[in-house]
Amino acid sequence: MYKIYLSPSNQPANKYSFGNTNEKAEMEAVAKRVKLILDEEYDCETVMATLYLDIDINGRAKEAKDKGCHIYLAIHSNAGGGTNASGAVAFYHPDSLTGRFLAENTVKELNAICPITSNRSTPVESGMKAFNNIGYGEIRNPSKLGLVSVLVETDFHDNPKTARWIIDNKDGIARAYVNALVNTLNISRKSAPEVKKYYKVQVGAYSKKSNAEAMLKRLKSSGFEGFIKYE
Repeated sequence: MYKIYLSPSNQPANKYSFGNTNEKAEMEAVAKRVKLILDEEYDCETVMATLYLDIDINGRAKEAKDKGCHIYLAIHSNAGGGTNASGAVAFYHPDSLTGRFLAENTVKELNAICPITSNRSTPVESGMKAFNNIGYGEIRNPSKLGLVSVLVETDFHDNPKTARWIIDNKDGIARAYVNALVNTLNISRKSAPEVKKYYKVQVGAYSKKSNAEAMLKRLKSSGFEGFIKYE
């Protein structure tokens, strides 16, 4: 059974261009919805990052490793592309084929539900190319500890249109993340709880209440429970 670590952005200074909110608040809300869906509907375990932890190797990466997680999913929103930039972007570690598939599937799911068409020329790429091949911390550090690491930029929060879409569609966005995880990792749904069935026995029908009461008394004296129902 897969154990999935969810690491929402911890960047409150990244303000959204629409609404009085920020990246930290919105991505934590998405991550909580992802966890709720997975916990309720699928056969996997999820761990929410301790939100005050840093993303260095001794912070969230170590927590994920210590808790026995297999997948490290960083959930962010994007900026820096200008007010017309749109589209999901995802990064993976080049040593992990599973990470690449998860990155590709997540971008596909997110772009499919967003009404603003993506204009990203390279929506999925190695996260180890960043910072002169040092790599993004949430790709580099979990991978060093043996986890499959993926960093997803849900869409651009400095574009007012996509910022508003993120704010108004967190349930759908969470479901897109879940669909990508489920399809990539082949996670099965939880079995429906067994419904208990009961069989009832009716002893008889009487036109006189006294006869019904007499029969009920005989039943109870023989150790059976019963009741009288008037129709």
